[in-house]
Amino acid sequence: MQQRLRAGFVAAFLAAAVLVLATPAQTRGHWVEYEGYDWWSDCSDLPDPFDFLPAYLGSETPGPIDLKSSVQRGALTWRLMQQTRDKDFGPTRLIVGRWYAGMGADEWPLGSHASRDLRRKLDRFRVVSWEIDGTRHSVDPACVFTIDTDDNTIGFINAFARFTEPGLHAVKITARQIQEYAFFHPYVEQGLADPLGLDGRRLFLPGEIVGDVIDGDFVHAYEVHAIRDWNDWGRASGQR
Repeated sequence: MQQRLRAGFVAAFLAAAVLVLATPAQTRGHWVEYEGYDWWSDCSDLPDPFDFLPAYLGSETPGPIDLKSSVQRGALTWRLMQQTRDKDFGPTRLIVGRWYAGMGADEWPLGSHASRDLRRKLDRFRVVSWEIDGTRHSVDPACVFTIDTDDNTIGFINAFARFTEPGLHAVKITARQIQEYAFFHPYVEQGLADPLGLDGRRLFLPGEIVGDVIDGDFVHAYEVHAIRDWNDWGRASGQR
């Protein structure tokens, strides 16, 4: 179910963002210029157009990590989950001039308990920084957007970068689960059976349980290849 919910995430999100929040024109006051890239600095607005860096490796099923264990909270049993883990995505092709967001986005059916609680979820799973070519950019935890579409509520962190000329860049995005977060997966609300038999009860604990280095940080790393268009990548790779 989680995978199906996420399947239309980018298309629905982009449509909603453009219609509801994006401004028709943007000025340099919305961002700060650096060598080879720009960093979005306006917490109250969204860039246009934009896209997302990959958050899942090709071998992964989209969604949080099931830690295969449970805990008791009072009389109830909750399944332990982890939002993500350390990942190295390696070479990642991005288009020059397009804004990109990273991890820290989620989508749930409109009106579900999970959708109504998205801001609290994104406050407790907090994207703390982007690092681009060795320069660290802190992310304001208050910069959270939620958007209602016809079917879903989408939440994400307002942190974006765009690359202004072709070239290679090292990008690291760091997040932390800073507080415990309990939520109900909307199985029951949608008339579906929870495959774990727990009426949708899921729990994220602070810190990091699964990762390459257990340091409390979740790091997504990218070797960004900024290209002008997809033909550039073919020429650079010797393809015709």
